[in-house]
Amino acid sequence: MKFDPASLAVALINSDGVQQSKDRQALSKLGFGGVHVFAGVGEARKFMGEVPVQLILVGDKAGQLSGVECLKDLKRQENLKQTAVVMISSDGRREHVLKAVSAGCGGYVLRPYILATFAKHLKAAWESSRPDEKSLEQVQKGLTLAFTGQFSEAVQELGAAAGQENDALEWFNKGLEHLRKQEYGQAISCFNTALAVNALFAEAYRGLAYAHKGLGDMEKHLEFLKKSAEILAMQDKLQELKELYVEILSHDPEAVNPYNTLGVRLRRSGDLSGALHAYTRALDLTPTDENLHYNIAKAYIHAAKKDKAAEHLRKALEIKPDFVEASEMLASLEPKDTGKP
Repeated sequence: MKFDPASLAVALINSDGVQQSKDRQALSKLGFGGVHVFAGVGEARKFMGEVPVQLILVGDKAGQLSGVECLKDLKRQENLKQTAVVMISSDGRREHVLKAVSAGCGGYVLRPYILATFAKHLKAAWESSRPDEKSLEQVQKGLTLAFTGQFSEAVQELGAAAGQENDALEWFNKGLEHLRKQEYGQAISCFNTALAVNALFAEAYRGLAYAHKGLGDMEKHLEFLKKSAEILAMQDKLQELKELYVEILSHDPEAVNPYNTLGVRLRRSGDLSGALHAYTRALDLTPTDENLHYNIAKAYIHAAKKDKAAEHLRKALEIKPDFVEASEMLASLEPKDTGKP
């Protein structure tokens, strides 16, 4: 699908009337027809829950929220996670741009902008939020075949899409390199491409799981469910992952919580904040997993937060009183009684 402004629905969120008017005029000059304007994120979310939009533009102020806070709110919505969001800001400080990148923006336009630059950023944001068209068609065709009972044909079509190299990590690493060089536009584009590629693979694996189930191959069914779950954990799609994890557990009661796996990986790589976020998500799926509380304690120890670590170790021991490793770690955190007055 080619980038065609006239066919795209756009949501413009900005409570500054002057900026809102300028952006709307710019969009009109670029040929965008379906532009919907909102002063705050609440009314925008309500509208976008009923009417799909392909592009969201966020100013520095969205009612009571800052632009970055608005962006975070939008990216927490399941139906908007893959929608390109472009920030239009008067703040060109590196810290502010990085906050926007971290929140998931698909483009960053600095005011005052010229029309050609504005158009370039919007096009790049939209394109980088979409996976490869040929692969997307393969996955959609495969899913249709699976849902209509043509399981062998679905396996062939989806297998071709999933059999390609998942280069999401490569795109992510490219994004980090651009970020290091302060090439923010290129960095954002690379990060978005990584997310789009991973989303495509998650769908392909899920389709393969159900196609193999239709063919009676439960081993393959479970294998591809787990692959899809790993990607959903990486993308922080909690609700979708919950549904998938329940099905995985019905076949494999000992299956590892995918968020726990992600947390361990992030902790070992030194990303403690990312690890703790993943572990918190993991607790939503398996709150009575003593190993999970033990892993969270390890992350808090690395973060020099011994009180929080001890809290989770005690929870682990409540669940499993004979958890030797947790008991020993807790003892090492508690002050030793020297017997001296």
